[in-house]
Amino acid sequence: MKRLINIPGKAAGALLGLSLIIAGCSKDFLNRRPLDSVDAENFFRTASDLRIFVNGFYSRLAPQWNTQGGTATVSGGNSNLALDANTDMMIVQTTVTGSLNRWGVPSVPAETNGNWTNGYTYIRRDNYFLYYASKNAEKSAAADHYIGEGYFFRAWDYFRLLREFGGVPLISEVLSDNDVDKLIVPRASRDEVARFILKDLDAAIEKLNWKGEGEAAMTGRVNKESALALKARIALYEGSWEYFHGKKGTPFAVPGKNGAEFLQAAVAAADMLIARHGSKIFTAGGDKSSAYNQLFAQKDASNIDGVFLYKIYDATKLDLSHNFFFKILDSGPSITDHLVDMYLNQDGTAQQTGATYDKTLNELGATLDPRFRQTVWTPDRGPLNKLPGRGGDGDPFRYPVIYSVSPYNSLGFTSTGYRNFKGAILAQEANKGETDDVLIRYEEALLCFAEAKAILGTLTQTDLDKSINVIRGRVGMTPMMMTAGTGFTYRAELGFDAAESPILNEIRRERNVELALEGFRLDDLKRWAVYDKVINGYQPKGALLQESLDYYNRTDAQIALDKGSDPSVYSQLRKDGYVKETNEFKLTVGANVAAFPSGRINPWFKVVDFQPGGRGLFIEPGRDYLSSIPMVEIKLYQTYNATLAQNPGWN
Repeated sequence: MKRLINIPGKAAGALLGLSLIIAGCSKDFLNRRPLDSVDAENFFRTASDLRIFVNGFYSRLAPQWNTQGGTATVSGGNSNLALDANTDMMIVQTTVTGSLNRWGVPSVPAETNGNWTNGYTYIRRDNYFLYYASKNAEKSAAADHYIGEGYFFRAWDYFRLLREFGGVPLISEVLSDNDVDKLIVPRASRDEVARFILKDLDAAIEKLNWKGEGEAAMTGRVNKESALALKARIALYEGSWEYFHGKKGTPFAVPGKNGAEFLQAAVAAADMLIARHGSKIFTAGGDKSSAYNQLFAQKDASNIDGVFLYKIYDATKLDLSHNFFFKILDSGPSITDHLVDMYLNQDGTAQQTGATYDKTLNELGATLDPRFRQTVWTPDRGPLNKLPGRGGDGDPFRYPVIYSVSPYNSLGFTSTGYRNFKGAILAQEANKGETDDVLIRYEEALLCFAEAKAILGTLTQTDLDKSINVIRGRVGMTPMMMTAGTGFTYRAELGFDAAESPILNEIRRERNVELALEGFRLDDLKRWAVYDKVINGYQPKGALLQESLDYYNRTDAQIALDKGSDPSVYSQLRKDGYVKETNEFKLTVGANVAAFPSGRINPWFKVVDFQPGGRGLFIEPGRDYLSSIPMVEIKLYQTYNATLAQNPGWN
């Protein structure tokens, strides 16, 4: 049974009062109101006080789009519908007019950046909580747990800054109006920031309860498992960044560092999880045909093996629901060939993708790694117009983006033909979704374990069997062996690196397949130092165009058979006006749809750069691995005769 996290009325008022006195960064930070709206010395006494305050941190965790209980907002990143948007694996309409092209890339640093400002606003709240909680709170296991949550969130907040900006100023104290010298400090190196983050996570791990143990580790809250998994994630991220950027001599390398200490920390954190959870992951009762997909469609994740942290949705008790149903509507976010071509055949051999392409979705679903069919919609599930949807008649599925009008067609955007089925909820009320949203899961830690050991050169078959092969076994995929990938050709445009070992490339493949569409791809490309190799020149491609033509240009007789009607009777009824089809549009090659010479859909066929021979997508290799430090922050430092260094490539 779910336990809902509620803030009582008076307590919520106290929390609001505290949040109001916590200002942002920059000048607002220096000129904030005195901390006297609430008596902090008396408030942070009981475990209940700590829980009330830290409850306000949880909205940072879910980058998901909530459509009920108020205005729809995106908190902390892309909507759940498109977590990998604006990478090579998923495109949206805005990609072609956004930052991944030659005419939309900024050439000068941004004046402001909300991620910087919000990041330090959150960190100030973290510091405030940790200072008063550690100083005044009762000595109890529950209080310790909530203090552990505070350390977890500060690590989370600094990691978000590290990912976007690299090294940043480290501030870990509650500062007064006279502490300018402690606020206007140089940027710490990214190595120093990462070490600070792991130190916070070690403090969190020490204090937090295991999932389900103790009243404080209730459902939906941070626990020891999620802190360990986050430590494995961050340690792998920074360790591999230092290793690959150092090895390739990029402008983003960390002098004198090879990442080994971080990689070893990733292994150690994952080892602790393996010691406790072994091979326990969600298997849907042994149903290999649905176990992967259904992991993301659980109404109550509290007892799901391997789910360490999740967001609770409950329309009745919390007035909180979601629209994850829209993942499958194909009305914007669209999967590309770079994800589809990543899958192996079920027997572990490589796909054959040549100059011509003739593989239908059903053929791919029947031959590829079973996770493909549980990630990408295949027509053998039934005609699109028979899918359950809003109103039960499937209306949302009748019109692909191909049929959309302005602004999409003005950009030349059509669907790629690959619909996202992973975690899509087929419900009568599409905006009333109540499945819990998985945020941190065990499988990611297992992948971190295998990748870190592969980079360190210490990976063994035993390691694979207790990590990747546990994951593969859930769906019946051929186990990975240490000889995997031998003789394979690794395409650099997919993020592989021919200079690395086949087993490391295969672990990269496994990570992309298992964590597909969960928001890891961009960070992976950057830490592997292959971002520009993957993006530059890329022209996104879709499924076999002929398959869409065959479906959307069906004859009356074919439509009648889909509906279970007699074709001759159906045609007469249409002539007499008794039957009216709502999807009577046709696809016309060159007008509202087009393909590359290979036969695969060209979703941006009206844009010159994405036509055959065009220049494709683009990022600046010596700059775009990190965002620019906001100019307002640099100018603020200058007013105090101090320097805040800019990132490489930003003028």
